[in-house]
Amino acid sequence: MKIIENFQINNSLKIDSKSKYYIECFSKNDLIELHKFIKNKNLSVLVIGECTNVILPNFYNGIVVKVCFEDMNFNKDNDTVIVGSSINWHQLVLETISRNIYGFENLSSIPGSVGAAPIQNIGAYGQEVSNLIKSINCYDYINNKFMSLNNKECDFSYRNSIFKNNSLIIYNVIFNTNIYTEFNLEYDSIKKYANLNDISLTNISINEVSELITNIRSISLPNPEQIPNVGSFFKNAITKKINIKEEDYSLDELVLWEINSKEVKVGSARLIELIKNQLDKYDNVKLSESHALVLVTNEHASQDEVISFAKHIQDKVFKNFNIKLEIEPSVILN
Repeated sequence: MKIIENFQINNSLKIDSKSKYYIECFSKNDLIELHKFIKNKNLSVLVIGECTNVILPNFYNGIVVKVCFEDMNFNKDNDTVIVGSSINWHQLVLETISRNIYGFENLSSIPGSVGAAPIQNIGAYGQEVSNLIKSINCYDYINNKFMSLNNKECDFSYRNSIFKNNSLIIYNVIFNTNIYTEFNLEYDSIKKYANLNDISLTNISINEVSELITNIRSISLPNPEQIPNVGSFFKNAITKKINIKEEDYSLDELVLWEINSKEVKVGSARLIELIKNQLDKYDNVKLSESHALVLVTNEHASQDEVISFAKHIQDKVFKNFNIKLEIEPSVILN
């Protein structure tokens, strides 16, 4: 176990953030030692991956934990793979593609680690990581208990899981690798990109699907290494269709996916696109020019400024559409 005090936390929003303690755990024994350390210090705990989906304070007066499990083991029948939580997500995707394993390709190029993926139940282009997960090995750092949760016990839902806001640390994820036998190419943006670029989706290879997804992402979602961001900042809203305000905009102007006879999922990017001219200018944070769901900073923003701008957007959307937008990345309080 490695312990560092007053640690600078690298994060994709480039917020200048430090923590009182930073700990890296490399084994299950380290996790047990972590439990003792946490119990002794009696401070709040933040478990991180690559910090691509968090909004950090300038100083976190607690213990930041990173689990460094880097194993990746496919079983001999190639129907499951056990992956350490610190493995980069896209690295796993590339490995499954090299083995001609279907199901991961639509999640290509999503920033972050394998251990962070289930927490947020990452998803893109018609696929969610929860559809691929068999079980998760985790550790309860408060009760000093190792656990294995099956898919149902993880309580997955849209951009959510049991792992949010509790004392469970993911150290291994077990994926099913024999579920899918064909590609999911029904998402509108996939069809549109293929049509504009004269790409046939009939006889496409798994490598070509991954490249196509990566290209679509690169067009609309800025690379956080170049432009600080956390990807999609707001979840798509779910609401009753009858509750949507239509005084200034019609339903035909919105992007809607029907859930049932009463509820719809609303494309939040479209809502923001329609009201973006009503937004005030902030010094260090703004909407991305390529995607209305993405907030970008100039490396000088604080958590307060980012959250203030986000709330400003939420207020404008609610005023115009009677729809409440929910922030997707985790807001870490001090």
